[in-house]
Amino acid sequence: MDDNGSRAGWFGVKAVAAVVVGALGFAAMFYSSSVGTETSKKSPLPPTDTQTQKPVRAMNIALGPMVFFAHELDFAVTNAKGEKLDDSRIAARIESQLQGLRDLYRREIAKNPTLGGSLILQFSVNPAGEVSQVKEITSRLNGSEFKQTVAAEAGNWNFADLVSAPLTVQIPLLFVQEGMDITTLVRWESSLGGAPERVVTAPAAKPERAQQARAAAPATPLTVAAKPAPAPEKAAPATVKPEGEEVQIKYATLLRKAPNFNAPVLTTFTIGTKVTVVNRSSDWLEVRSDHNGTSGYIRKEFVSPLDVAVHR
Repeated sequence: MDDNGSRAGWFGVKAVAAVVVGALGFAAMFYSSSVGTETSKKSPLPPTDTQTQKPVRAMNIALGPMVFFAHELDFAVTNAKGEKLDDSRIAARIESQLQGLRDLYRREIAKNPTLGGSLILQFSVNPAGEVSQVKEITSRLNGSEFKQTVAAEAGNWNFADLVSAPLTVQIPLLFVQEGMDITTLVRWESSLGGAPERVVTAPAAKPERAQQARAAAPATPLTVAAKPAPAPEKAAPATVKPEGEEVQIKYATLLRKAPNFNAPVLTTFTIGTKVTVVNRSSDWLEVRSDHNGTSGYIRKEFVSPLDVAVHR
């Protein structure tokens, strides 16, 4: 009897132990499956391709007649010793005072639609911030009277609270017609380099003084001086092939219906596009696209021979 009781107790303990072990095993299986599911939910997405792609060069088309301060084209601020100074604050003050000049350009181009080009001015700034001695350094702006107006407007600028000693400022300005690409114009001006220095002539003597000088001067026989040989002309910035020859677009530009900047735009030529020269009209080329046969006009400075590499 006692032996049967001990056996029953033993089997009871084993049953309880089996139940406990089974419960723990089931709990472990459930927990591991839950953890696996949760981990899969939180697993990060595979990394994307982080290779840096070259940005697409966007055109900076002028939506209207624009005066652009081209910092890249020899903008400089120097002191009395000729040492270059930090020009960031001077540049910011110039930008804040350009509105008057832009209004002048819009009014003038309404009367002269072909007005445009580049102009580099130089002026002095005294310690009070006042501008004086405004003069033209180089110019590709086709309007002599308008250039005088520009210089007069720059003479009204003020740099108060920025200057403690006399400064000389050289500022490059672009007068951009509507529809032109400003970025292309800046690159074009950079490729042309500095224009020939202006020859500053001495002021003419007053008539009275000139007569006195002639009367006082001894009479001398006239001699004929040998005429100096003419200086060789500089080569054009871009060599234009004869009619019927194939060339390529050097800078992104607009193809126009007629040879002027106010003509309707037919399409846009990107850098490296191949075109055939059909005809020439002054500084404009009539070209035909080798891609789709579209014909129109572009400036001659915006093309180069096929054997010359273009920078994209």
